[in-house]
Amino acid sequence: MAGQRVTSADVAALAGVSRSTVSYILNRSSRNNFSAETVERVHAAAAQLAYTPNAAARALRKGESGVVLLALPDLPLGWNFGRLLSGLTDTVTQDGRSLVTWYVRPGFRLRDILRDIAPRAILEVVPLPEQDRQAAAAANVPIISASMPLGAMDRAAGAAQVRHLAQSGHRRLGIVTVEDRSIAVFGDPRRQGVRETAAALGLRPPLELVHDTRETAAAMGIKLPLEAWRGGHDGAAVRQAAETLRAWTAGPDPVTAVCCFNDLFAGLVIEAARSIGLTVPEHLSVIGVDDEPLSGFLQPTLTTVRFDFEGTMAYTQALLRAALDGKPAPPPLGGEFVELVERESVAPLGR
Repeated sequence: MAGQRVTSADVAALAGVSRSTVSYILNRSSRNNFSAETVERVHAAAAQLAYTPNAAARALRKGESGVVLLALPDLPLGWNFGRLLSGLTDTVTQDGRSLVTWYVRPGFRLRDILRDIAPRAILEVVPLPEQDRQAAAAANVPIISASMPLGAMDRAAGAAQVRHLAQSGHRRLGIVTVEDRSIAVFGDPRRQGVRETAAALGLRPPLELVHDTRETAAAMGIKLPLEAWRGGHDGAAVRQAAETLRAWTAGPDPVTAVCCFNDLFAGLVIEAARSIGLTVPEHLSVIGVDDEPLSGFLQPTLTTVRFDFEGTMAYTQALLRAALDGKPAPPPLGGEFVELVERESVAPLGR
């Protein structure tokens, strides 16, 4: 059969059953009851012939596609983001569908993808550009947004950072954050969580070291190069961060603790502090977000905020199923989906 696509008719002939029986069994239909021997024979024939159902024909029969398109931001994928993608794949697969990923990059338009596939739905991690939303609407493909629950989790992470530092006696805080267009969907809610919680606890507004390649240095902030987030940092980035830490920790009202956008930035802050003679946590406490594997190997080991990916996956699954079944969305995520991981980089003030 070289050069020809194997069909359900070929499977039926090998298994000695009808074509409809093959369709019912391989599609796990509950409309008919077949003996275990028949089911085993059909599956064995399909495996022997390496049969793959025709997706287009299947979509016509069912009246819908089995594809969920995951629209991803153009970001470097870290450990935790990889776990998120793995969980989303499992979630969609468990519902008998397939997850196809598509990166939202400059010049890449959704309408071009929709010429080749007809997804049942689009799952966006960050809000799609308006012209892509219009293309989805024109193709009658619903968009399911995971950006709102992720934003709630990011705010909760920033809030957890401040609460832990305040409980340790720290009253003057700094933020090392990010203000790059492609990453701001994560950075802005974390910064918001830090600011709001600091205000609620009666703390002065935190000083900020803002990572933004589009601007020059601003008052009380030094712009780190994008490469510091996208994959390591060099000596210049450490020196720039060190100058900000030197200014923050001088004078009668010094910063004693820093909330970092993620664990990579926290590692940079620890190195920058060390370069100017500040010991973490004796002189400066540092807290990250993500609980990346590197966190437990830094010196000192890093106190950080961990996301509950199991809970996130369960929520995303409920969100996806509700949208596909036309049911109301589940309540939004709250702070219970983040967890503080206490290690050595935060110490009580004055210890």
